[in-house]
Amino acid sequence: MDNYPKWFWILDSSILIVLFLFTIVTFILYFIEIQIVFSYRKTTFKGPFYRLLFVGIIVDIISVINMFMGQVVPAQRWFEPFLIRNQNWLGSVFLVITYGGRCIQGATAAILSFCRVCAVCFPIFYRKLGEPCYLFIMQAIQLGGGVLAWVLLGPDLYEYILEDDGLFAVGSEVSESLWFFDFAAVMEVVLVIAIIVNNVITYVMFRMKFKKKVVFNKNAITPRQMQSSQEKQKRESGLDKMTFIVCFLELVYFAFVVYSLQINQTMNKRTFYFYYNILCVIYSTVSAWTLLIFSKPINLQVREKFSKLSSKKVTRSISISAQGVSLSTRDNNRW
Repeated sequence: MDNYPKWFWILDSSILIVLFLFTIVTFILYFIEIQIVFSYRKTTFKGPFYRLLFVGIIVDIISVINMFMGQVVPAQRWFEPFLIRNQNWLGSVFLVITYGGRCIQGATAAILSFCRVCAVCFPIFYRKLGEPCYLFIMQAIQLGGGVLAWVLLGPDLYEYILEDDGLFAVGSEVSESLWFFDFAAVMEVVLVIAIIVNNVITYVMFRMKFKKKVVFNKNAITPRQMQSSQEKQKRESGLDKMTFIVCFLELVYFAFVVYSLQINQTMNKRTFYFYYNILCVIYSTVSAWTLLIFSKPINLQVREKFSKLSSKKVTRSISISAQGVSLSTRDNNRW
């Protein structure tokens, strides 16, 4: 602890508490949204975008739980005897989910950006992406990195090392693990390039398409058709904004990894995980809030659920009050 000033430990503890509380609130929102998307998966949320996003949300939830249980708890040296006795399999679970989850999150961002390109530029082909064969291919790409992490990193030997008064899981760095890290690095670069290209194409084509529609709509369609077109435009714009935010965070993640592992290789584990934890929570919770803000169907369903909940509470309180009045009147009559 002597390597860091006192304010750092106070800041570190405060940020972890805030991240934990924010994660709990987000998980509640996630569970509501998962229920909504699953309930209307064949109608409102039919299509490849929401199905891929649904899988990505599950991975986000697992990743942030893994961060708290597999990194924060050992770093604070809680349950240290238990951790040391089971360090091999606990280290394996933590690092496999960490690296596998990152591969899936990166692939999800890239595939979602590809879906938005198709929706804007090739709407007919985008409808085909909902067919089973295309969905299978996209989800195989989405989950492939996670499966590879489990196959190559799982059998490795792991232990906890003591550094900066915290326990941190490390592997033995056998040849299979090193091969996976090289593959993950190349995959991350390819995905980031794909994300940048897809978002640039989507933005340019969306703006061009919108301008053409405005000129055409003024002269060719009725006001009702124009209103319908504008509502569709807003829905598409919301999905594009969601994709852009997720992709932007993917780029921030990539920049952090490049800086911490390549440029500043002297960064110790305590400092690395200080920034990593913040990024992990933000990345793994952003989908819940972007869905709530930019997806009108999700927003309406969430509001409806909370309004029903509040109305039930009001009805229940009125019923209890009425029962109380009835009992008091009965007692007075007896008296």
